[in-house]
Amino acid sequence: MSTPMPHAPQVTTNERLVALDCLGCGRSHPVGDLTAGCPDCLERGTPANLRCRYDGDPFGQLPLRGARTLGEGGTPLFPLPAELAPDGVEVWVKNEAANPTGSHKDRFSWGAVGRAAAAGCAGVVAASSGNAAVSLAAYAALYGLECDLAVTTAVPAPIVDAVRATGARLHVFEAAEQRWDFVRDRAADPGRLAVTNYVRPAVGSSPFGVDAMRPLGWEVVDGLGRVPEHVLLPTARGDLAFGAHLGLQEAARRHDRPGPRVHLVEPFPRLSAVRAGASVHDSFPGTATGAPSIGGGSTTVQAQRVLAESGGDPVVADGAAAAAERLARHGILLEGASALVLPALHRLHGSGRIAPGETAVLVATAHPFKGL
Repeated sequence: MSTPMPHAPQVTTNERLVALDCLGCGRSHPVGDLTAGCPDCLERGTPANLRCRYDGDPFGQLPLRGARTLGEGGTPLFPLPAELAPDGVEVWVKNEAANPTGSHKDRFSWGAVGRAAAAGCAGVVAASSGNAAVSLAAYAALYGLECDLAVTTAVPAPIVDAVRATGARLHVFEAAEQRWDFVRDRAADPGRLAVTNYVRPAVGSSPFGVDAMRPLGWEVVDGLGRVPEHVLLPTARGDLAFGAHLGLQEAARRHDRPGPRVHLVEPFPRLSAVRAGASVHDSFPGTATGAPSIGGGSTTVQAQRVLAESGGDPVVADGAAAAAERLARHGILLEGASALVLPALHRLHGSGRIAPGETAVLVATAHPFKGL
């Protein structure tokens, strides 16, 4: 384990963070590390994640004080080339690939790893398909914390190299859900904070990390100077979706406007199946061809809440490689999961959900250089 930086300010939990509220049953819990989500919902077999609640207006508040940073956030917002946009629709790209390790996960890691440091943990443990592994490893190294990461044999070599360069430990498994078993077993160690999902049915990741992604929504509204009608982002278990949705709502209230519809893009029906009548706690078979970072056969209560509260739609989109190539021809380099927002945009426009004269923002979650 590396030595913490000298003379760095001590990271603490924000004193205005007063409770963690369950997204399923609504019960409030004291601020702490309930890594399996709401214990009451878990006992009933209907797991649900927790949401950070602040004393007063949450806008501008984050879960930590004095947390270390690698310069995450403040990512570019630029117009999509007109050749790629539906007729009559103003489209912008929020480029999370510009974060320090190349993805939106850096916002999450600021909160999740920072909370581990504030709680006095010796290290963090997580499961990842790639982007989170690199990000968590980097932020753990920043704090001098140990980092154990469960991945599968499919993890690309650039990710393996980057993680090992930080001093983090990789634990490689054949099956994706074996990673969750590893995290669950390590979560029993009070000195190791589990920051990603390990529950079946799935819950989602650290509420401190999810909450730390709220500024993405603030930045979208601030960058445009107004509230867009639509935001599209790729999703698996809804960590980014829920954090961004909260931030968009908070920013919209400051403009005295309703928040945008947040549309969640998935590579095969999960949320779409839930909307058609399946339980959010079911297992959903499918293949995320070209988009492994949003793969997996589960969804969550928090993702479902985003759609219900924002009025957005789940959108099944495929052709990740073709979409990434089309964007690259216009200078926009994205991983496959990020690129799926483009065909999803055109699908929503074709169905009339996005109309001429409206504004849509595409959240591009990661660059392609890690091989995902």
